[in-house]
Amino acid sequence: MKTLKITFIGILILSVFSCNNTKEKTKDNSSDKKTENVKAEKISYQIDTEESVVHWKGSMVGVYAHEGDLKFKSGKLTLINDKLAEGEFLIDMNSMITTDDDALYKMAPREKLIGHLKTADFFDTENFPVATFTITEGKGTEFSGNLTIKGKTNKEKLTDIKINGNKLSGILTFDRQKYDVTYKNTMNDMVLSDEIELKIEITTK
Repeated sequence: MKTLKITFIGILILSVFSCNNTKEKTKDNSSDKKTENVKAEKISYQIDTEESVVHWKGSMVGVYAHEGDLKFKSGKLTLINDKLAEGEFLIDMNSMITTDDDALYKMAPREKLIGHLKTADFFDTENFPVATFTITEGKGTEFSGNLTIKGKTNKEKLTDIKINGNKLSGILTFDRQKYDVTYKNTMNDMVLSDEIELKIEITTK
């Protein structure tokens, strides 16, 4: 009789532990599902083309730099858990302006510089009015993507990425020679830095 009681108590204890383990597993599974839901939070935004801008900078070696702005034609960003995941930007090359100090234009008007930058010597905006950058991979503050200028595409990096609310900024520096952005006068081209810096400032809708 004692043996029977002990066996019954043992079965009861095992049953209680079994129920508890089942509950714990259920809770764990529920927690995993919540985690999966958080990971799947993917939101896409359109670029506000009126508020977004690309600041460009090109330098004369050891002399001075020209600076200016470009406008976006369109674009979109995709964030997962508030982190940049995907993006595609179209830049209107004909929107190019210079923001240089007036002192640089005592000898010639600003329009002369911009007019020259739009010719085949540089960006040939008549035939290539749009430049694009498509993000392909990356994480944190650095992403890689395909930059297309004058019909030529190369892999470039968007670095120093910062996200603040509906605003994103980053820096992209490229070698103009890879895109045939080359002054046809070889001697004049040699005094120009090959690196062109783009500081991208995006506001999303």
